[in-house]
Amino acid sequence: MITRDSKTGEEFAGKLKKMSWERIAAFSGGPFNTPDWPRKNIHTDLETAKASGLETIYVSATQYLGHLAELMIDLLGTRWLNSGTTTNLKFIHPVAEGDTVQIKARIRDIASDGTCTMDVWCENQDGTEVMVGEAACRV
Repeated sequence: MITRDSKTGEEFAGKLKKMSWERIAAFSGGPFNTPDWPRKNIHTDLETAKASGLETIYVSATQYLGHLAELMIDLLGTRWLNSGTTTNLKFIHPVAEGDTVQIKARIRDIASDGTCTMDVWCENQDGTEVMVGEAACRV
């Protein structure tokens, strides 16, 4: 848990998440109870992805953005829900089906008003950053 007593430079890591086809389809396939589930799109169907110029199925970036929210809630609880923000998020490398990702955060500063600013990023199984950005929250 991050508090006002946490230290600049302190790092945290979320749970490892394997981006299986089932996880991707559940997130990007549309409502489960429709006859065309999963809907064909660049995130669920290889032919559609290739027709769009992609090599393979890639995970929706908002899927691992949800993993960032999970880590922030683990670290900050309801404080994140009440005052947490993300800024300057950049999705810099695609995440493919079968990749494993992990969200990480590092405290940059805790201001006198209690605002904690953090560098946040997501790495794949090779340690390649796939997303970078910033988060802030009152602690």
